[in-house]
This record gives sequence, C-alpha cells and structure tokens, in this order.
Amino acid sequence: MLLQSHRYDPYSKVLTHEFYDHEAMQAIRKDAIATAAKATMWGLILGTLGRQGSPKIMEHVEFQLRTLKVPYIIVLLSEIFPDKLRLFQEVDAWVQVACPRLSIDWGKAFSKPLLTPYEAAVALKQIEWQHQYPMDFYANQSLGPWTVNHVTHQTIRKSSKAKEGKPTEVQPTASVGQCKDQSCQRERACKNQLEEHCLPPRQ
Repeated sequence: MLLQSHRYDPYSKVLTHEFYDHEAMQAIRKDAIATAAKATMWGLILGTLGRQGSPKIMEHVEFQLRTLKVPYIIVLLSEIFPDKLRLFQEVDAWVQVACPRLSIDWGKAFSKPLLTPYEAAVALKQIEWQHQYPMDFYANQSLGPWTVNHVTHQTIRKSSKAKEGKPTEVQPTASVGQCKDQSCQRERACKNQLEEHCLPPRQ
C-alpha cells in the first residue's frame, strides 16, 4: 500500500500531491544496465565533492573490471555534468561513485549509461536485479560490497585497552555470512592475504 504524500507551500499557499513513478524509474535503470552490459570501454568516476566519493567502492568496482579484463579509465570529478562526460567519446558506460541520486533521478539526461555501483554489479553479473530497488547506500548491513559500510570495507580497530597492554579487537558489525557471492568472498580473501597474484594486470 502506497502512502499518499502532500506538500504545502506557505509562500504560494498551494497544496500539491507528491508522487514518484517507481515503475518508470526501474524501467529506465534496467535499460541503462542492459546497454552498459554490452560496453567495451568503461569509465569510473570518483566524486571529489565533500565526502561523496568512496575509494573503497571504487577499488571494488575496479577489481571486478580487472577480473573480467574489461578496459576502463578513471576520472576524478567534483561535479558530474552530461557535457563533461560527452568529451570522453571512447567510453561506452560510466559508473559514478558519488551521489546515487545522480543516476537514479537524472541518469536519463546523460548520453551514455551512468550507473551506480549497485547497477554496475548487475551489469557485470555479480548480482541479479532486485525487484525492490536497494536504497541501502550507507547501511551497515547492506546488500553487497558496492556500498561504503559493507563488511568487506570495514577495518578492525583496537580499543583503548590496547594502550594498557591488553589488546582487544573490535570486529565489524556486519556478519561474515553476508558476503555470499563468490566474487565478494574472493575479493575479501585477496585483501586479507595481500596477494598480488589475486589482481590481474590493469588493461
């Protein structure tokens, strides 16, 4: 059951009925993913505005592309506009690690697919498309490692007792069992072992 939402503007004294077309949004995003799945050159954008960009998510997406031997380039941008990306004519699909709403709400304004890290995971066949679009961008128990607080990105911290000669480790809040897909488990194992051969050479 959908909740009815209304907005009242005290300046214009107008009451409006607010709604969001979820079916249209999902259709647009699925079409962008299908187009990106055929891309031969990818572009990764790390947002530099404030704390929007996450290097850990960027490393995860980069790891997947290198594993699949898909060529890509990395671009750092404070603001992402269609005209800027249009200059990179060799790029067939983009993944932006910045503001998720940029893809969800305004992705159609770009000439090439502009995916979120989750949508990139679907295009790269890491995960199936979720009928209920995941909005767990900052959740501690998120769906996968394309979110900033996923268990694979959490580091083990030592408590203040370590200063007293009693080291105590604080484990990540999310359970290890959440990392279910093979690519996620392989990536975490590589990070733990720090084995260079886990990462194929960059294309």
